[in-house]
Amino acid sequence: MEVIFSSSYDDRNPPTNIFTNNKKEFFSSTGMFPQEITIQFETTKNISKVNLISYGIKKIKIETCENDTVVKFKTQAQQNDISNPNSLQNISLNLNDKGKVKVLKIVVEEGYEDFFTIHSVNIQ
Repeated sequence: MEVIFSSSYDDRNPPTNIFTNNKKEFFSSTGMFPQEITIQFETTKNISKVNLISYGIKKIKIETCENDTVVKFKTQAQQNDISNPNSLQNISLNLNDKGKVKVLKIVVEEGYEDFFTIHSVNIQ
């Protein structure tokens, strides 16, 4: 799996850091909302849940696409008013349709401040 798009980029904290599982490495947004990270899988995957460790996210949603055209996305999960704005957040999002996914989009619609971080993403 690889990050094929991110609406913000910082050389010190790039979006690819969401996969390192290193607590010292993370993705940091560069401000403004919404922010998106788009992940493409090498092959189509059956996905039922997305877990994130983050900081400062208030509202998030997960969208999926069944093929690599990256055109028609379907909202699969959404969480509003996420707690713990001043500490690490453990966010678990169960997808509505547990089916085949080629492309997954993480959309942070709102934060508690101008910036947020994502420390890890685990896709099941």
